[in-house]
Amino acid sequence: MRVIKKMERRGWLLLASMVLVSLFWRDARVTLGVLLGGGIALADVWLMRTLFSELVKGGRGKALFLVQIVKYLVIAIVLGTLFFFRLVSPLAVLAGLSLLVFMPLMGLPRLERELEEVA
Repeated sequence: MRVIKKMERRGWLLLASMVLVSLFWRDARVTLGVLLGGGIALADVWLMRTLFSELVKGGRGKALFLVQIVKYLVIAIVLGTLFFFRLVSPLAVLAGLSLLVFMPLMGLPRLERELEEVA
Protein backbone atom coordinates (compact mmCIF):
# COMPACT_ATOMS: atom_id res chain seq x y z
CA MET A 1 0.00 0.00 0.00
CA ARG A 2 2.95 2.34 0.63
CA VAL A 3 4.06 1.93 -2.96
CA ILE A 4 0.66 2.97 -4.26
CA LYS A 5 0.70 6.07 -2.03
CA LYS A 6 4.17 6.96 -3.34
CA MET A 7 2.99 6.43 -6.90
CA GLU A 8 0.07 8.72 -6.19
CA ARG A 9 2.38 11.43 -4.80
CA ARG A 10 4.61 11.16 -7.84
CA GLY A 11 1.53 11.38 -10.00
CA TRP A 12 0.65 14.71 -8.38
CA LEU A 13 4.17 15.99 -9.03
CA LEU A 14 4.06 14.78 -12.62
CA LEU A 15 0.65 16.40 -13.12
CA ALA A 16 1.95 19.69 -11.74
CA SER A 17 4.90 19.60 -14.13
CA MET A 18 2.61 18.73 -17.05
CA VAL A 19 0.33 21.66 -16.20
CA LEU A 20 3.35 23.99 -16.04
CA VAL A 21 4.50 22.79 -19.46
CA SER A 22 0.98 23.21 -20.85
CA LEU A 23 1.06 26.89 -19.84
CA PHE A 24 3.59 27.49 -22.62
CA TRP A 25 0.81 26.94 -25.17
CA ARG A 26 -1.03 29.93 -23.67
CA ASP A 27 -4.33 28.24 -24.36
CA ALA A 28 -6.69 27.67 -21.46
CA ARG A 29 -8.26 24.70 -23.28
CA VAL A 30 -4.91 22.87 -23.28
CA THR A 31 -4.16 23.58 -19.63
CA LEU A 32 -7.67 22.65 -18.54
CA GLY A 33 -7.50 19.47 -20.63
CA VAL A 34 -4.23 18.36 -19.05
CA LEU A 35 -5.57 19.21 -15.60
CA LEU A 36 -8.84 17.35 -16.24
CA GLY A 37 -7.15 14.25 -17.69
CA GLY A 38 -4.61 14.13 -14.87
CA GLY A 39 -7.33 14.70 -12.31
CA ILE A 40 -9.31 11.77 -13.69
CA ALA A 41 -6.20 9.58 -13.60
CA LEU A 42 -5.34 10.52 -10.02
CA ALA A 43 -8.96 10.12 -8.90
CA ASP A 44 -8.95 6.64 -10.42
CA VAL A 45 -5.82 5.70 -8.46
CA TRP A 46 -7.36 7.13 -5.29
CA LEU A 47 -10.55 5.12 -5.88
CA MET A 48 -8.55 1.94 -6.37
CA ARG A 49 -6.56 2.57 -3.21
CA THR A 50 -9.51 3.37 -0.97
CA LEU A 51 -12.98 2.38 -2.10
CA PHE A 52 -12.18 -0.55 -4.37
CA SER A 53 -9.83 -2.21 -1.90
CA GLU A 54 -12.56 -2.05 0.77
CA LEU A 55 -15.11 -3.57 -1.59
CA VAL A 56 -12.76 -6.38 -2.57
CA LYS A 57 -11.89 -7.11 1.07
CA GLY A 58 -15.58 -7.21 1.93
CA GLY A 59 -16.28 -9.62 -0.92
CA ARG A 60 -18.79 -7.31 -2.55
CA GLY A 61 -18.08 -7.93 -6.22
CA LYS A 62 -21.46 -6.70 -7.44
CA ALA A 63 -21.01 -3.38 -5.65
CA LEU A 64 -17.55 -3.04 -7.19
CA PHE A 65 -19.02 -3.63 -10.66
CA LEU A 66 -21.73 -1.03 -10.03
CA VAL A 67 -19.21 1.54 -8.81
CA GLN A 68 -17.10 0.97 -11.93
CA ILE A 69 -20.13 1.45 -14.22
CA VAL A 70 -21.17 4.65 -12.44
CA LYS A 71 -17.59 5.95 -12.54
CA TYR A 72 -17.28 5.44 -16.29
CA LEU A 73 -20.74 6.92 -16.95
CA VAL A 74 -19.85 10.07 -15.00
CA ILE A 75 -16.51 10.37 -16.82
CA ALA A 76 -18.21 9.90 -20.20
CA ILE A 77 -20.87 12.51 -19.46
CA VAL A 78 -18.37 15.07 -18.17
CA LEU A 79 -15.90 14.54 -21.03
CA GLY A 80 -18.66 14.44 -23.63
CA THR A 81 -20.09 17.73 -22.40
CA LEU A 82 -16.70 19.44 -22.28
CA PHE A 83 -15.76 18.16 -25.75
CA PHE A 84 -19.15 19.13 -27.20
CA PHE A 85 -18.79 22.73 -26.01
CA ARG A 86 -15.08 22.72 -26.94
CA LEU A 87 -14.01 23.77 -23.47
CA VAL A 88 -11.01 21.43 -23.36
CA SER A 89 -8.64 20.00 -25.92
CA PRO A 90 -9.12 16.23 -26.43
CA LEU A 91 -5.39 15.73 -27.01
CA ALA A 92 -4.60 17.58 -23.80
CA VAL A 93 -7.06 15.35 -21.90
CA LEU A 94 -5.33 12.34 -23.42
CA ALA A 95 -1.96 13.72 -22.31
CA GLY A 96 -3.30 14.10 -18.76
CA LEU A 97 -4.76 10.59 -18.82
CA SER A 98 -1.31 9.27 -19.75
CA LEU A 99 -0.54 9.49 -16.03
CA LEU A 100 -2.35 6.15 -15.77
CA VAL A 101 0.51 4.69 -17.81
CA PHE A 102 3.43 6.58 -16.29
CA MET A 103 2.53 6.23 -12.59
CA PRO A 104 2.62 2.41 -12.55
CA LEU A 105 5.79 2.36 -14.65
CA MET A 106 7.52 4.63 -12.13
CA GLY A 107 6.41 2.53 -9.17
CA LEU A 108 6.77 -0.96 -10.65
CA PRO A 109 10.34 -1.68 -9.45
CA ARG A 110 9.45 -0.67 -5.88
CA LEU A 111 6.26 -2.72 -5.98
CA GLU A 112 8.22 -5.80 -7.07
CA ARG A 113 10.71 -5.32 -4.23
CA GLU A 114 7.93 -4.86 -1.69
CA LEU A 115 6.19 -8.01 -2.89
CA GLU A 116 9.45 -9.97 -2.66
CA GLU A 117 9.89 -8.81 0.95
CA VAL A 118 6.39 -9.99 1.85
CA ALA A 119 6.84 -13.41 0.20
